[in-house]
Amino acid sequence: MTVKWIGKRMMLGILVLFIVSFLSFFIMHAGPGSSAAAYYGGNAQTLTAAEKERISKAFALDRPLIIQYGAWLKETVQGNLGMSAKEGRPVALILGERLPNTLLLFGASMFFIIIGSIWLGMAAGMKPGSLLDRGLSTFSIASSSIPAFWLGILFIYLFAVTLGVLPSSGTRSLGGDGGFVDKMKHLVMPASVVVLTHVGLYARFLQESVKAEIGSYYVMAARANGVEEREIRRGVLRNAFIPYLNYLGVTVPSFFGGSVIVEALFSWAGLGQMLVKSVMAKDYPLLMGGIMLTGLIVVVSLFVIDVLMFMLDPKLRKKELVG
Repeated sequence: MTVKWIGKRMMLGILVLFIVSFLSFFIMHAGPGSSAAAYYGGNAQTLTAAEKERISKAFALDRPLIIQYGAWLKETVQGNLGMSAKEGRPVALILGERLPNTLLLFGASMFFIIIGSIWLGMAAGMKPGSLLDRGLSTFSIASSSIPAFWLGILFIYLFAVTLGVLPSSGTRSLGGDGGFVDKMKHLVMPASVVVLTHVGLYARFLQESVKAEIGSYYVMAARANGVEEREIRRGVLRNAFIPYLNYLGVTVPSFFGGSVIVEALFSWAGLGQMLVKSVMAKDYPLLMGGIMLTGLIVVVSLFVIDVLMFMLDPKLRKKELVG
């Protein structure tokens, strides 16, 4: 891994963030309604035309969109994300409050998805045609077909309403201390929904990769030469893990986007729930800040996956040296 390689990935990440910001800014303003509505504070009916015009000028809402975008981009690059139109607080402060909860849900879900899919995919793939092999194929189709919101509602009814063993929403109990145990209780259901709706698909992908490796010539040759099964499994997993990582990188953006639904359903105070509320309130500064932070998390995640692939795949390292 060279400085040039890292630099290319960083420049690509910056380009992606720029494209995301440009498209998001113009798509938001293309929607129905005025972007100034959030600044009226619920007084749109009582404000005069002159007062509305003054508000629009104060926040540069009367300028062409391209000028507004340029001003927003300049401030953002300088670290100033502006003020929330709805809450009247700095966007950076609100994002800082929400980010830990999103990272907790995202990190916990990805951890169990990766661990579970590797264990299931490897075990099923090493035994083609077995009950586990067929069972995982069925489970992957079922789990990926279940809508997250439906499974979440089912979990709430079963574990919160019927059994009363888990809290139905939020990140802390009412009047509670918000400690580790309390936080984990609130995390169980949203994280479980994310894991169960994704782990089958990732496990199936690794399962098929392992089955392809098991049938390859080098595995048959290794067994014919008396190589230990443990060493064969290690080599199979290493080779099968490369396309698995690539698939993981491709699906991270959609995975992260799907967590928005889960956060909204369980009132999990993260970036996803905040984005939903800011859309409803037309709080564009807060919405743009949330989109950019979410995009940054995705870009960083993809960079980490690229680094892991570079370390595991000798073809990538050879290509970098030749290039």
